[in-house]
Amino acid sequence: MPTPHQGAPMSMIVRSAVRALSITALLAGTAAAAAAQGASPLQILSRYNKAIDPAGKLSTLEGVRTVGTMEMPAAGVSAQLEAAQRRPNQMIMTITLAGLGQIRQGFDGTTAWSSDPMGGPRILTEAETAQIKDGADFRSMGRDTALFASIESAGETQLDGEATDCVKLTWKTQRVTTECYSRTSGLLLESRSKNASPQGEIETVTRMYDYKPVAGVMMSHKMVNQMMGATQTITWTTIEAGPLDAKLFELPQEIKALKAP
Repeated sequence: MPTPHQGAPMSMIVRSAVRALSITALLAGTAAAAAAQGASPLQILSRYNKAIDPAGKLSTLEGVRTVGTMEMPAAGVSAQLEAAQRRPNQMIMTITLAGLGQIRQGFDGTTAWSSDPMGGPRILTEAETAQIKDGADFRSMGRDTALFASIESAGETQLDGEATDCVKLTWKTQRVTTECYSRTSGLLLESRSKNASPQGEIETVTRMYDYKPVAGVMMSHKMVNQMMGATQTITWTTIEAGPLDAKLFELPQEIKALKAP
């Protein structure tokens, strides 16, 4: 896979990076309790679930809105990023790129779509829809085991000097992700996945940093993605929880036109 310095078109790099983003990663939380060495995969997720939501606030969240920046220094890309997620399974994301315009992606609970100046409006493929559907589901924030077809141990590794225990998650949509949790702090440090895009599957590694509480739920405020030989850094300057207008998640007219018989 070419890097930005090996001639890959800028439009493909940006579009692939945007489509590889997962709302699961964007709104990922962290466990405050330790995932002890030797814990089973189910125990690791159970501890994560209890620690991310110690006061039982997650079930009361009606929506989450985030505002921040996306930087891809090697590609010379800087963008403004806004995302929102509404219970039970709706999401929308807008990336504004100077000189290129807006790239939008959404899921109204049934239809996943995207629209950008390079490719125009599009209803996403089944594989692309799966990753958005999984991430848009509020249950994914707490790693509800009902979302997975299988949960397996994926060994251990060292990340920034921290020992981690990793779990392989096969979602019921057949997506597979591998998540690594700090053995000492319980923090979700890394997620590895293959994300569908018009260019084929994109291997993506996401690292999570800077955890802060939002309405009683711990959420990452900085993520670094590695994909297609490029590094993408997302920094959330604002994360707010509260009710969101249902109209925000309605299909745009250009997408409705694509669905019309």
